[in-house]
Amino acid sequence: MYTKRINRLQRISQEIQRKVAIIIHHKVHDPRVGLPTISGVQVSRDLKNAKIFITFLDKNNIEEINFSILILQKASGFIRFLLANSMNLRTVPVLLFKYDYSLKEGIKICKLISQLK
Repeated sequence: MYTKRINRLQRISQEIQRKVAIIIHHKVHDPRVGLPTISGVQVSRDLKNAKIFITFLDKNNIEEINFSILILQKASGFIRFLLANSMNLRTVPVLLFKYDYSLKEGIKICKLISQLK
């Protein structure tokens, strides 16, 4: 039963990732957001909360990134409403947007490795 629950959480996370990416791309018409990429979604076991990890292709400044995440967080109610209309869940999780530092860290490590060669 525990394995079934984990598989269900993974499927729901993947579905939320796809749907939120589409919603942000097509429905959130704020140019200050930029070009966000959803790198992952982590859903709590009780499906009450979902952390959405996001990166930006066009932003390097941490202030711009934080501002864009703040805009997305303010639009999270609207995004959640559209998500509820497109998914067949009893309750749709509360969305919390977080910046994903793993891409920047990976680039930094690759640069360090290339400098060693």
